[in-house]
Amino acid sequence: MKKALLILVAATLAAPTLHAQDDAGARFGIKLAPNMSWFKSDTKGIANDGSKIGFTFGLATEFPIGEAGNYRFATGLFLNTVGGKYLQSFTYTENNQVLTKDLSSDVGLQYIQVPLTMKLMTKEIGYMRYYGQLGFDACFNVRAKADFDQVSVDPANGGRITFIKLDDEDIKDNIQPIRAGLVVGAGMEYNFSGSTTLQVGVSYNNGLTNLLKKVEVVDANGAVKKAKMLQNYLELNLAIFF
Repeated sequence: MKKALLILVAATLAAPTLHAQDDAGARFGIKLAPNMSWFKSDTKGIANDGSKIGFTFGLATEFPIGEAGNYRFATGLFLNTVGGKYLQSFTYTENNQVLTKDLSSDVGLQYIQVPLTMKLMTKEIGYMRYYGQLGFDACFNVRAKADFDQVSVDPANGGRITFIKLDDEDIKDNIQPIRAGLVVGAGMEYNFSGSTTLQVGVSYNNGLTNLLKKVEVVDANGAVKKAKMLQNYLELNLAIFF
């Protein structure tokens, strides 16, 4: 997380320099990107249980590097909505039998996202240009809600265990405040007139940092271990630059 913040600061300081190299080529636009997101577990006892549909929306900014403008530092400020579903294995004893139940969680997350990427663009072919994109992003959590199964222990009934379903609960305390990801993408853009262009592309965002905080898994032997889970998503990028 510290590395992600250092990259963010360095990119912010570098942006004016990049802008100065080709002032006419710097551009700003609006991006709307539907996405499909899911979780990837790195801990035995937690497993992905499905994907969710979300979106990214906000201001896209590109600064050219060099006079040709074929290389661009692409950043922006976005509201990023993602999520996913997962199952967490829970082992307990009932009537002298060791039982296991999968506790389900349906999670919705919202971040303020700052991408730090490089775009490699072709020269204009007709009215079209094509690009590849690679870099990182830093995401700052602003909302975390979930529907999940909760374990309830009744001391008055010999410690009997029951399971209840909770809806739309705030789980921000269980989510890391900062998420870093690797961004890989490709696409094309069409020039309407002057500096007005429409951009269409696809990108994959691979989470690099643990999503969970204060979440533990207990295995069949009673050993407790910290849960680790990553957030990944595939995004369809739609942007118009002015």
